[in-house]
Amino acid sequence: MRLAQVSLLGTLVGAGFWGLSGTAAQALFQIYQFPVVALVTIRTLVSGLILLIIVRPTRPGRPLGPLLGLSIFGFAGSQLAYLGAIQFSNAATATLLQFLFLPMVAGYEAVKGVFRWSVRWTACLLMAMVGTLFLVGGVPGSSFQILVTPTGVVFGLMAAVAGAYYTLASRPLVRARGSWWITTWGFVIGGLATLPFGGVSFLTYQMPSNLSGLGGLVGLVIFVIVFGTILAYGLYLAGLRRLSATEIGLASSSEPIVAAAAAFVFLGVILTAAQYLGGALIILAVVLLASRKIEDDTHT
Repeated sequence: MRLAQVSLLGTLVGAGFWGLSGTAAQALFQIYQFPVVALVTIRTLVSGLILLIIVRPTRPGRPLGPLLGLSIFGFAGSQLAYLGAIQFSNAATATLLQFLFLPMVAGYEAVKGVFRWSVRWTACLLMAMVGTLFLVGGVPGSSFQILVTPTGVVFGLMAAVAGAYYTLASRPLVRARGSWWITTWGFVIGGLATLPFGGVSFLTYQMPSNLSGLGGLVGLVIFVIVFGTILAYGLYLAGLRRLSATEIGLASSSEPIVAAAAAFVFLGVILTAAQYLGGALIILAVVLLASRKIEDDTHT
């Protein structure tokens, strides 16, 4: 398997972890009323400290502006906006609005000449967007699960802008320093930036009084830290070494497939025909992307 396909596979796995962590975060908010800012602080800061021990990255050098901006507005900002959209609407609405980052990234890279637009690219993007709409919300009618609130929409659009920003801004840093270097320092700096607010919200939070409730809460938080933060972001950013930001964004559209599968397996949620169609469209878009990379590697 060539390096481009390995990068694509890693991105797909990372996106799957994102899908699972979104479901876990919604459970934390709805079942345990866990504060959003506290979760962002805990997941970023703890993830960063763990990676500091494991990765042992070199210290950031000058200029610090790109790293600070990416850490605060990209890593921390995207999580605050996405989790805020979940809290004020639901995971379906948050996921759908967040994926508006894909046409933003594609349009930027097309203007910059990073990739040449083609019929295949148009088909891939359309299938990914329509597939996400069908898979996340079904179709208009009794099964439509999109919950639209003004605050939820604002947070969802902010998540899309922040997602486009950190995807595009990460690429030069990843290629210069490596994915785990930027992931580690991004989490540490982003976590420290939100610590004053997250600390206050956590101190005012009332933990579950029984052991089963406390165990469930701790288990969900650990899952979000390990799989939804460290592995999800690390694998996602690793793909930027050999793939464009648009290709990475397109591959990450597999996230709602994993989320829907988790809802079916763990929660017994029955998928509609429209949702199966949406999943098929996303898979087809990823297959077209993968076949394009194989053709490019063959020609080179």
